[in-house]
This record gives sequence, C-alpha cells and structure tokens, in this order.
Amino acid sequence: MTKILNNFLSMLMKKKALVTGANGFIGSNLVRALLKKGYQITCLVRRTSDISSLENLSVTFTYADYHSASSLKDTCTDQDIIFHVAGKVRELTEKRYFDANVEVTRNLIEAIKGTRIEKFVFLSTQAAAGPADGLEPKTETCVCNPVSYYGKSKLAAEEVVREECPVPWIIIRPPSVYGPYDRDFLQYFKLVKNHLAPLIGFKKKYLSLVYIEDLVRMILLAVESERGHNEIFFAGDGNIYVLQDFMKAVEHAMARKALTVHIPIFLSYLLALFNEGMKHFTKRQAIINMQKVKEMKQCFWLCSIEKAQKLLNYQPQFSLQEGVSKTYTWYKEHKWL
Repeated sequence: MTKILNNFLSMLMKKKALVTGANGFIGSNLVRALLKKGYQITCLVRRTSDISSLENLSVTFTYADYHSASSLKDTCTDQDIIFHVAGKVRELTEKRYFDANVEVTRNLIEAIKGTRIEKFVFLSTQAAAGPADGLEPKTETCVCNPVSYYGKSKLAAEEVVREECPVPWIIIRPPSVYGPYDRDFLQYFKLVKNHLAPLIGFKKKYLSLVYIEDLVRMILLAVESERGHNEIFFAGDGNIYVLQDFMKAVEHAMARKALTVHIPIFLSYLLALFNEGMKHFTKRQAIINMQKVKEMKQCFWLCSIEKAQKLLNYQPQFSLQEGVSKTYTWYKEHKWL
C-alpha cells in the first residue's frame, strides 16, 4: 500500500511536458533527456509521422491539428511546459515556410492562453539571426539578417513568441547540430565512407557546431533556471571551425582517408535549379535547393555562447572529435552506415 501511495505521489510531483516534433532528430533526443530528469512526457506528432525514434519510451502520444488553436487547446491544457521543437527546414514555397514555422507557433501561443502552462520553450535556429560579418561570432544583441526563407520564417516566429506569449518564454538558437538520429550530417559520413570529402566553393567557410547532447543539456539548463526567462540564447560548443575540420573528424572516427574535392558554387546553383524544377513533380524539396545554397555560400556562420555561459553556467562537454566519434558509433550500431 505504501509503495502504491509513493508511486502516486511521485506521479503528482512530476512536471508534465509537451514536446512538439518529438519524433525528429532534436525532439527525440530531448524527450530522452527529459525522461531521465523525471518529466512526464506527451509527444505531439502528426498521425502520419514515423515514431520509430521513440520506440519503447514511456511517453504518451497525442495528435492535434497544428493549424487549429482550438484543436491544440485540449492538448496543452494539462501540461506544465511546452517545448516547441517542430518546424520545417525544407518547404516548397515561402508561404509554406511561414505557415509551418510562424502560424503554427502562433496557434500554440494562442492555445496556451488561460492554461496552467508555466514556460514556453521555442527551438529557433542560428539561421534566424543570419551569418556574422566576419570572424567575430554573432551575439544575441546583433542585428538579425536571415538570408533564407527558413531563417526569415523562424525569426518571424521568434517575434510571435516575444510579443504574444502569456507566460515566461525561452528561445534557443542552435547552429548546425549533429548526433544520433540526424540524417543531414549522415550524408557526410556516407561520402567519407566512399573516400570523398566535397567542399562547396573555394573560400573557407567558417561555422559553429554543437553536438546534440550539449544542445539538449543547454535547453534543460535554460528551463530549470529563472535566469533563462524571456531570453534568447545561442547554442554551440564555443569553437570556430571550417567544414574541413568536421570532415577530418569523420575521417578519424571512421579510420578512412577521403579525397577533398572543391565544387564550384555555380554547380551548386545548377543542381539547386534542377531540384527546384523537380519539386513540382516530386512534391518534395531536395536538400540542395536555392534557399539552401543562399545559406551555403555564406562564409561566417558563427555565434557566441558567452551569454549562455554567463547566465546558465553552460559549459559544452563534448569536443568535435568526441561528438563525431559517438555519432559514428551510433550510425554503425543502428545500421545507418
């Protein structure tokens, strides 16, 4: 009887968190971290979503129409924290970027009004801030200059959160993220497996990176500290890289040499133009598209984590090589490579 009572009290004490986009790369890793911290998790996913990344986890699934605030209201009513991770990185038109990233965020904000929600966490992106002007990493106080529809739509979504959210909010802007369940960086591992290390253009491209476990830990630090309330934070591991650094780390992890091949930027444009034409037939946006090329041609995707270090006591725990090696091990174990 005592054990049953203790379990009941434990359930009452658990924070309830709703995670949108829970089946995605970042969402599924966040769900696992939240479970370890004792949260009671509800995963908001589409009925057509692949939820294999959440198999065997003690979570509840719920389905709602992202484009209906009233539909989302019931989903949000019994929660304590909302983690809005869902978003579209690739879409067919500018309008569809804004529908997916801005209007959905607005509907969620509308849905939590009048509920017991304590905090709203919005996963944005470095693309919302745009590239830095040079080797000085961008800070949260810098003027935003997004160069793609994706970045512009996420910045517009940030504005909705800042202006309309009725509860304390937190906005996280990660740079390029790699780790288990990621399919974008997986392409680089596949290329190195075939002894190729392609680089777009001939200019050095500088970038910030973050391993998924460091990003998730930073999100939790922001949520669990009142110093994170109504603040925007860049994520990252604090280092400045060129893409060659990542490729070399992959080569080392795989114990495989790869030939560096520079691909002229105009060829990327040609491929993007071809893919833009094909999308009308496939109804899908390819990884290399005109919006992606606009981002790829930038030379300084750099952001500073000093604010997170100061306010949240955030310290990255994984070096690039450690993160890449762990990612490679996961890919092999799950037969993705």
